Amino acid sequence: MADHEANLSTGCPDKSGIDSWHRELCNYVISAEYAHIIENSRALELRRMKERDTSAVHEYFIAKIQHADGCTRYLRIERFPGDYTPTTTSRQHSASRVSSSMDSLKERAALDEVSTVSGWPRHDRVLEKVDVTNANITLIHLTIAAWVVRTHNSQYRLLSMQCYWYSDMVLRVLEDAYRFRVDRSLSQDVDVGQAWSGEKYSKGGWAGMTWHKERQEQVAVMAGKFREEHDRVCDEIRLAREWREAELKEHEQTAMEEGMEVGMEVGMEAGIQKGMEAGIQKGREEGREEGREEGREEGRKEGIEERRKLQAKIDELERAIQRK
Repeated sequence: MADHEANLSTGCPDKSGIDSWHRELCNYVISAEYAHIIENSRALELRRMKERDTSAVHEYFIAKIQHADGCTRYLRIERFPGDYTPTTTSRQHSASRVSSSMDSLKERAALDEVSTVSGWPRHDRVLEKVDVTNANITLIHLTIAAWVVRTHNSQYRLLSMQCYWYSDMVLRVLEDAYRFRVDRSLSQDVDVGQAWSGEKYSKGGWAGMTWHKERQEQVAVMAGKFREEHDRVCDEIRLAREWREAELKEHEQTAMEEGMEVGMEVGMEAGIQKGMEAGIQKGREEGREEGREEGREEGRKEGIEERRKLQAKIDELERAIQRK
């Protein structure tokens, strides 16, 4: 997918729809190339934030991630109405999306997004926060939570399923799954220290009205779905690992068998060569010994023959002397 391609090594997209992010991360986490990256990139802190510079005081969820490569990244997860017109700057962009929802109460498709940002927004109010350093929440757990809330209801409704509802539910689902304690007593922008007051800046509130209140029954349903999806992904990861391990063992076995075959061939060649050399050497030694024996025998025979001939000449001389 295009908006993931630049960040395959991190699992943190510049910008992406939640459905795509969830699908791609699940694919990455069962692949040998990216599994260790996704599984070893963990959340350190979660916050629910409220924008100060938008007419509708937009709310969103943001997570601080300690990435497997040692870098710290910040993932912002949020909901907008689907029918918006982007503008030039990022903050104007958010404002135009949210304020466009004021034009109509009609239900429409929601645009749920994740994006990588440079750090904690310094001018927005922290509604809730929690340190999750020891909770072992990985990137895959974040994407499951965001996806579960989206699939629970993917329609944007101004009075119920808006950005307030979405950011709150993502945090609630994670809270239910990991049993951490969220600090809900914040009343200041903790980074700037400027006090906020009035219903305009309350949780789920705008223009003196409360537009979202937590519904525990919804949290329970989505938390159950989170566990189901978590177990499904974990099973896929386990099966993928078992498959990779089996494949690795098969490759190792094949390599060992091929090595043994090559070793046998090399050994046979070496044995034949050594046998030939030994045979030649033995042949040479046996040939020399046989040659010596044959030489001795031939010499003995020639000596006997020479003695016989000499004796014949002596006998002939003796007879000649006797005749005289």
